[in-house]
Amino acid sequence: MTTVTRAPAPSDERLPSVWPALGGAAAAAVGLMLGLLLGGAAYQTPETGLPDPGPVVGWGLPIATALTVIAGTITLGLLVTAAFLMPGPDRTHVSRAGRRDVVLAAWSALVWAASALATIAFTHATVIGEPLHRAMAPATFFTYAFEIPANVAHLVTAILAIGIAVAAAFTARTSAAAMLTGIATIALIAGPLTAHGTDLGDHSLSLAAGTVHAVAAALWVGGLIAMTRHALLRDPGLSVAIGRFSVLATAAVIVLAASGVANTYTRLEQFGELFTTPYGLLVLLKVALLATIAAVAWNSRRTAAADPQQSGPLFRWLLAEGLLLLVTVGVAVSMTVTQYPRLAVPLPSPAEELLGFPFPPPPTAASVMIGWYPDVVFLLIAAVLAGVYGWGVWRAHRRGIHWPWGRVVAWYAGVLFLVWATSSGISGYAKVSVQWHMVQHMSLSMVVPILLVLGMPIMLALRALRPSKGPDRGPREWLLWGLHAPISRFVTHPLYVLAVGTFGLFGLYFTPLFGWAMGSHLGHVLMGVHFLLAGFLFYWVVLGLDPGPREVPAWARLLLLLLFISLHAFFAVAIMMSAVPLGAEWFAQVQPPWLTDAVQDSVSGGGVAWGIGEIPTIVVMIVVAVQWARTDERRAKRMDRQADRDGDAERLAYNARLAAMAERSSQSKST
Repeated sequence: MTTVTRAPAPSDERLPSVWPALGGAAAAAVGLMLGLLLGGAAYQTPETGLPDPGPVVGWGLPIATALTVIAGTITLGLLVTAAFLMPGPDRTHVSRAGRRDVVLAAWSALVWAASALATIAFTHATVIGEPLHRAMAPATFFTYAFEIPANVAHLVTAILAIGIAVAAAFTARTSAAAMLTGIATIALIAGPLTAHGTDLGDHSLSLAAGTVHAVAAALWVGGLIAMTRHALLRDPGLSVAIGRFSVLATAAVIVLAASGVANTYTRLEQFGELFTTPYGLLVLLKVALLATIAAVAWNSRRTAAADPQQSGPLFRWLLAEGLLLLVTVGVAVSMTVTQYPRLAVPLPSPAEELLGFPFPPPPTAASVMIGWYPDVVFLLIAAVLAGVYGWGVWRAHRRGIHWPWGRVVAWYAGVLFLVWATSSGISGYAKVSVQWHMVQHMSLSMVVPILLVLGMPIMLALRALRPSKGPDRGPREWLLWGLHAPISRFVTHPLYVLAVGTFGLFGLYFTPLFGWAMGSHLGHVLMGVHFLLAGFLFYWVVLGLDPGPREVPAWARLLLLLLFISLHAFFAVAIMMSAVPLGAEWFAQVQPPWLTDAVQDSVSGGGVAWGIGEIPTIVVMIVVAVQWARTDERRAKRMDRQADRDGDAERLAYNARLAAMAERSSQSKST
């Protein structure tokens, strides 16, 4: 008798994933409701005299916010898993399991976009204190909704999420999944960048901590959800993915703990408020949940290491970890709508209130050089640059590769100069004076980038990283892909770096964009990052020390520098010749008592842009000219050696060709 084995129905594989998904949604809802009730943010009828948008808006805002966070977390986790964690068949395409992750990411991105749009509606109704149907009237909505910074951030999130959904539905390439991961990260941090905690003081710390906290949490939770799904479906390559995820999760937990402490510091007035305020109790609840999750995570990793083939026990541990994490996510979302204990401390004058700190004293050499106005975002960037470069030097030496100490000195000098330009006394004066702002600008866009480029970070990374032993990409292969990707060829084109470094200045300083950037801490940070990146790209192309997507000859780089100097001088002269102070919409509002002539301050700023801007560029021009001369010298020596080897065959052939041409010319004349 023949036994017929039936193939499982196509839906059999998918059915078991329904109940963990429902359980996860329920866990997040439990955490959200628990946080709302414990923190006192659940909907209550406001006191008399305060606008009441009604229970639909009162409950709808935290629920829509929770859906936005969860959908964004799942999207990022699925994309990271597909691009970097699940081993693929080759270095170009994701695995079959990874392709399913990308498709699911497309669906979760649609939910993300829809919930972000819903959050806009509920936030708008909450701010104006109207029921949802009245708040959504077109005349009211389009007049007031996008005056709210958080709504602008959610709109950016929704647009990016829709783009992710469309792109993810049609791709199976690891490079595309990696780029979508970057886009999802940007969409995820748009909300934390405008969180109301940044208005309480310690703006820089709150901004950096909230952003880093959101990304670390999303990588841990989203990656864990993806790992749980792969364990449930017994996908091949799970053991490799678990090992990679363990490294990612460990780093995320460390960052999460550090940023969580910083977040708590910015929102509490004193330590005792942890035990006496609703927000403090939510912090303690979150810490307890994370400690429990850490113990469960340790058991799940131990289970995976003991028997990688047994996916059942591993799935149960991962599921327990995921459910607890989703409860924690719900609690964390409730904290965003809970009243913070810390209250804003009034400053002596409206100008200082706008500035965010007391006026700095009249500038002296000591107050400018060694004053302290820390910007945590740039301190964090400097710490990462210092740590990663140090790790690269250590790895290179371990592999027996000598790395010149001059490169190390140049890199760390650039890092120290970055810290000085963004966190010393100059940082405070740059916010109230055009002259000192230009000193900071020139430092970030010229001095720091030149020093960092001299450190040759790309060459160091290529020497420190080992080639991948598996079929998919490792860190070194991802770096090489990034170097030769079309976007890299575009952003390193000489005309592009010239336009960003020169014409971009006119677009920033002679438009209202400059006033907005100075008036917003986020805008100020983005402006500083733009200066740093634009300067690094320009001098990276001009100096040509690192391997890149294109080779630019020395004469072209020298011409590029000449054009840059000319256009930059024109920009500086335009400021000096203007009768209207630069950035008056900002600097006129925060003018300190010791600055009596705003026009002269602006003229001095133009002089700084001309003087400080030209000096490092001229030094780089001399370096490029020397490179050009050495290139010609090396080519001449190479030709001499070739002539010695073949008896100057190239010159003899050239002379013979000239003689033949002359003979043909004489014959044609005689005929």
